[in-house]
Amino acid sequence: MQRVAQFITRWEWLIFLLILPPLLFPSGYWGFLLLVPLTLWTVRWVGTGRFLPRTPYDTAVLILALMMLVSLYAVFDIGLSFPKIAGVVMGIALFYGAVTYTRLRPDGPSPGGMWRVVGFVILAGVGMALVGLVGMRWMGVFAPLNRLNALLPDALSAIPGTVGGVVNANQLAGTLDWVTPLLVACTLGLLCSLWQRRSWLLLFLSVFFLGGMSLFTIFILVATQSRGGMLGLVAALLVMLAIRFRWGKWVLVTAVILVVALAFYFNLGAALLDSEATINDFGLQGRLEIWSRALYGLADFPLTGMSMNGFRRVVHVLYPLFLISPDTDIAHAHNHLLQAGLDLGLLGLAAYLALWFISAGLLWQSWRRATSSAHRTLILGLTGSLVAGWMFGMLDAISLGSRPGFIWWLLLALVVAVRDAVTADVFDAATADVFDAATADVFDAATADARAAATQAPAARAATRSAAVSPAGGAE
Repeated sequence: MQRVAQFITRWEWLIFLLILPPLLFPSGYWGFLLLVPLTLWTVRWVGTGRFLPRTPYDTAVLILALMMLVSLYAVFDIGLSFPKIAGVVMGIALFYGAVTYTRLRPDGPSPGGMWRVVGFVILAGVGMALVGLVGMRWMGVFAPLNRLNALLPDALSAIPGTVGGVVNANQLAGTLDWVTPLLVACTLGLLCSLWQRRSWLLLFLSVFFLGGMSLFTIFILVATQSRGGMLGLVAALLVMLAIRFRWGKWVLVTAVILVVALAFYFNLGAALLDSEATINDFGLQGRLEIWSRALYGLADFPLTGMSMNGFRRVVHVLYPLFLISPDTDIAHAHNHLLQAGLDLGLLGLAAYLALWFISAGLLWQSWRRATSSAHRTLILGLTGSLVAGWMFGMLDAISLGSRPGFIWWLLLALVVAVRDAVTADVFDAATADVFDAATADVFDAATADARAAATQAPAARAATRSAAVSPAGGAE
């Protein structure tokens, strides 16, 4: 029984992934699937003796979950809030399931499990880029891509959960911001490793597949023309360079100074106020108005928030917008911090911020202690992905519980996994050093004893001879 429970626990993260789509596109009685995490956590207790694995995120996740329950007090349309609630519940379950998968091995963290989760995140991001390729309404120089959608049957051309069957450009860009830096880092790290080992066939295949996927995701992100998405990617690449290379820090500083200087010289602030920041969006001026209404909402609902996903409706009733039509669905606050506060209240916002700060601390700690090039590559990629997601979230948002949000929770699980792997390496190295030192001490002690015995042996033999000869002399 325990072996069956351990097997189910090992693969529960894949079970959560399988039941995620029905919960994010709810209909009928699919809501009962939320009982699955509780059931699987009970199975985990049978198999491992714990309901959930311990992680540095536990307190923040607990507060986040409690504030989600508190926000139910403010719910005015459960049909509007339920998909987001289900998304958060499944995200938390997926996080702990993935952490368990990377740990469930008798002798420590499972490196194979960690890299399988990395591979899934990358493939999920590339898959979403493919969906965007055929499901977006492309504009400008990328308009010829719309012909791809026309090649699909009508039954497949409309993407479920989208507005009018069209993928939102900003949401796609934000999702790719989570994946592209990780994909680029893993690609370059693997290519460098294969080059050093002179594995030419594997090098060629890696360039073809991983290099192709990296270029494809970057192309789709640029094609969305989401300035928030491109800003996030550029910031991520600069931070990755600054961490990896000494000269990268000067590149980052130079880039920041150059951007600030150009902004003042060309008066980019006024230009952005008069232009759209992304396709089919509200521009910076519209965002400023939305942000002001979000601050009003936080001031009026500091404890419970407006209920998850409620701001999109409440804003037109309590805080009318002047630049945006009341018939327009603004979806969210276009800032991930404001949206978290509006969904879960200020305490929920604090817990959400804690998740980001804990991630930064764990990645910094892991980077300083890592000795494996593979682990350093993964840490670099995760850092870039979270930096890109944070920067994108300052101008837009993929709110908690959104359909692609499970990728963010998997990134947090990978942060824990790489921390565990680095800690195991450090422990193994320390254990080996202690063993070597102890062995050397024993060897030195044995050598000293042997030398002492060898030195004392002639004297002992002489004393023995003297003792044997002395009685005979006395008899004479």
